[in-house]
Amino acid sequence: MNNTAKAMYTITNIQPLAPVRLPEEQSYLPMLHGKATDTMAQMSSREAQINPITGTATVTSGEVKLVIQRFNELKGTLGINTHKLLSVGIAAFSNQNHIGDPRSMDYKVSIPLREYAMQCGYDLQERPTSTPEEAEAEKRRLANLEKDIKKKIKKDLDVLRATELTWRETVKGKEGDYLNISIIGSRGIKGGYIHMAFDPAMADYLIRLPMTQYPVALLAVDARNSNAYSIGLKMTEYFHMDSNQALGKADRLSIPILLACTSLPSIEDVRAKRKDWVERIKEPFEKALDTLTGCGLLADWQYTRAKAKPLTDEEAAEITDYESWSKLYVHFTLKDAPDQTARLEAKREKEAKRKKPASKKKPKKEGASS
Repeated sequence: MNNTAKAMYTITNIQPLAPVRLPEEQSYLPMLHGKATDTMAQMSSREAQINPITGTATVTSGEVKLVIQRFNELKGTLGINTHKLLSVGIAAFSNQNHIGDPRSMDYKVSIPLREYAMQCGYDLQERPTSTPEEAEAEKRRLANLEKDIKKKIKKDLDVLRATELTWRETVKGKEGDYLNISIIGSRGIKGGYIHMAFDPAMADYLIRLPMTQYPVALLAVDARNSNAYSIGLKMTEYFHMDSNQALGKADRLSIPILLACTSLPSIEDVRAKRKDWVERIKEPFEKALDTLTGCGLLADWQYTRAKAKPLTDEEAAEITDYESWSKLYVHFTLKDAPDQTARLEAKREKEAKRKKPASKKKPKKEGASS
C-alpha cells in the first residue's frame, strides 16, 4: 500500500483513539511544531493569488508556500480558525505517538467536538428555563448552534484537506526540502468527535519535530483578531524554548520580532501614505496585547528596555517617535504557564553526566596476578 492510499481510508473506520482532552484546568497542550505549522498561523486566503483557470490558491510567507487545491470550489477560507483546528489535531497526534520514532505511528486523531467548541467561545451550556416554552426554545438554540458549529468546522477540515505545503527546514540537524506535502487525508465529524487523519508524509515530518506548548486560551481569540493570535503563539513558543529558559530571557521579546508576526503595515508604508504611525501600528499592537490579557493568555505585559530594564514614567512619556518605540521590548507574563524547573534541572544533570569524562583505569604493575 502506498503512502497516499494509506491515508485515504473512510471516516467510518475512524474511532476515537486517545483523544486530546480540553478540560478547563488544562491550560496548555503539548504539541510538536516546526516552520511549516508555525508559519501557517500568519497565512490567510485573503492574501492568496488565485489561478483563474485551475482555481488554485497560493499563499507565500518567507520560505513556506501554501497551495489550496480547487479553492474556488471550497466554502471555507484559510485563517486563524483553520490553524486552531490544526494545532489541536497536532496536539492529539503528539499525545498518542512516540515522539522521534517514525516507525510506528497512528495517523488518526479524534477531538471532542463539544469541548473544542466551548473552548473556542461557543455557548453550549444549557441555560436555565422556567416554562415549557422556554425549554423548547433553549433546545432549538442548542440544536441550531451545534449545527452551525459543525458546518464551520467541516469547512476548516475541507480547507486542511485541500492544502499542500512546500518549504525548506533543518530538522534534527538535517536540512531537507519538503515538496507539496498534504496535511490531512480523510476527515469528518461523527459520534461527538472531530476526526482527521494526517497524511503519512506530514506525520513523518511532525514526529521528528521539537515540542512546544499550545495555549488553550488562544482558542477563544476571535478569528478577526489575527494579530493577537499570532503574537500569542509567538510568545508561548518562545517562552517554552529550553535555551531561552536557560538564558533567563524567555519572558521578553523585541517589538520588531512581534511586529513581524502580524499583518500590521510597515513604517515605510505608513509614512508613504502620510498616516499616523501611532494610529496604524502602535495602537493596534497594544490592542492585540490587551486582547491576549483579556482571553487569559497573559497575566500582564509592559514595555521595557533591554535585559528587562523597566521604563520610568518620564522615559515612557519621551518616546514619541517610531524609531525609539521600536527599540523597546515587551516583557510578558504567561498565565498558568507550566512549571518546567524540574524538567530543565533533570535535563542539565543528564547533559552533565554525558559530558563527564570516563575515569581512567590504573595500569597493572608488572608481575601482578590477574
